[in-house]
This record gives sequence, structure tokens and C-alpha cells, in this order.
Amino acid sequence: MRIGLIPHLHKPMALSACRDLAIWLEARNIKPRLTHEAAVLLGREDLATTKEQMAQECRFIIVFGGDGTLLSVIRSKPLWGVPVLGINLGKLGFLTEIELKDLFTGVDRVLQGELSIQERMMLQAKILQDGNLRKKLVALNDVVVSKGSFSRMLRLDISVDKVALDTLPCDGVIIATPTGSTAYSLSAGGPIVDPNVSAILVTPICAHSLHTRPMVIAPESKIEISVRTECDDIRLTIDGQASCKLSPLDTVVVDRAPIVARFLKLHSCNFYDVLRQKLGGAPHYSE
Repeated sequence: MRIGLIPHLHKPMALSACRDLAIWLEARNIKPRLTHEAAVLLGREDLATTKEQMAQECRFIIVFGGDGTLLSVIRSKPLWGVPVLGINLGKLGFLTEIELKDLFTGVDRVLQGELSIQERMMLQAKILQDGNLRKKLVALNDVVVSKGSFSRMLRLDISVDKVALDTLPCDGVIIATPTGSTAYSLSAGGPIVDPNVSAILVTPICAHSLHTRPMVIAPESKIEISVRTECDDIRLTIDGQASCKLSPLDTVVVDRAPIVARFLKLHSCNFYDVLRQKLGGAPHYSE
């Protein structure tokens, strides 16, 4: 068996945990594989491989970091669809499965088969200019169209399946998956949606309107966003990480991606347990 290991390259704790787990796996006759960058930093060039080879050879990938590290791995095209297991070294760790203190016991449970694979929908965003495709990106959490540093509001024309929905005076709009419902969309007043539900969320950011509300729409719908504000600082942001500048001539089309993210989940973990623990809900009392 081969298992891919991808640590956050700028976190010493992530590199240290990755090095320790590689040794632990080798002692159990399991071959760990590292990206070339991680292999050099850890002094384990013998374990180096490309992401393309890692996707072909490895049963799954263990990611050391926070939610941001996990998001970047999932969006990496060579690794699309490969099951991932997140080790939390960040703060919130909503997407990661195992805390650092439980690293070896958690991975051992996975190796013993105490796991399931949960598939989660993703989004694709296409930037069109005069009907021509300028750029295409994928997201696990959300696609955000927002203003940059200028203080005036945007005016966004939004349609769903070619039917006009609204013209929003706002700071922007978040198009999110159920997985992303607990991220930026939640902060902007959007609903929490169980990741087992297939849906797309449309959450305005600071809409200057009495009637505008977040919406949950069908997962096969297509959302089109056109900017109606003359401004040089409008951005499209993917999962709070990758971004690009938009022009007033651009139209952003967002719909369900043809790929899914695959997470390894321990049987003892439940979305509502994680929700309560991570978002500081009421304490759980067992009888």
C-alpha cells in the first residue's frame, strides 16, 4: 500500500508531523510518498514523486495543515477525486478529520478500515467576456464576486437558468456549496446546510435592500453574475485563496462542477458533532 503525504510547507509543525508519520508508516511496511518540495524540506528525496504519480499510486492522501491547506490540495487538478484525510494544525479545522494529538491513533483506525468515503459537490466558475471563455476555475467552498478597496457598492445583475433574479446593490455575492455554508457564507448571514444535501447557496454581501435574502437553489442550476459598476477593482475569489480581477465586461457563470471532492471520514465523526464543537454550540451531554 502507498499513501501520499502533503504538509503545509511553511509550518514547521506540519513538516515535523509529516516526517514522524512517514517513519511510522514505513515501520508498518506502508510506502509513504511525498511531493518533491516536501521531500527536499524533510530530507527524504527517496520518497519524492509528482502529484500525477501520487494520484495514480496512492490509496489516499493525508494532508497536514488547516482547512486552507486541504482546500488547495483538493483544487489541485492532478489530485482531483483522490480521497483525502485532513490532519488539523490550524485553528478551526472544519474540513480536517483528525487533530494532531490523535494523529497515530486516527491513522491506525483508518488503516483498520474504520472509515467511509464522503463525496462532496464542487463548483466551477467560468469567466466570459463577449461570450468567450477567459478563465475557468473550480471551488469546494465558494465562488465570490466582490469589490476591492473602493468604497462604493457594486451593482450585480444575477440570473438563475437564464431567468433574471435581481439587480443587487451590494458589496458582492457568495455562491457556495453545502460544504462552504459554514465558511464565508455563514459570516454573511447564509444558512448552514448539511453537506449530504445537494444544493447551491446564493448569499449577498451587505446588500443595500430590505427584500434581499440568501437563497438555496437546485444543484443543477446555473447562476450568471454580471457587474454593472464601472470600477477597476472587482475580483473573483475561489475558496478565499485564488483570485483574479474582473472587468465590467465580464460575466461569471457558476454551476456544479463535473468533479467531486472525496473525504475520508471516521465512523465516529458526525457533521452535527463537528458543527457543535467547531462553532461553539451548547455542550453535549450523554445519558
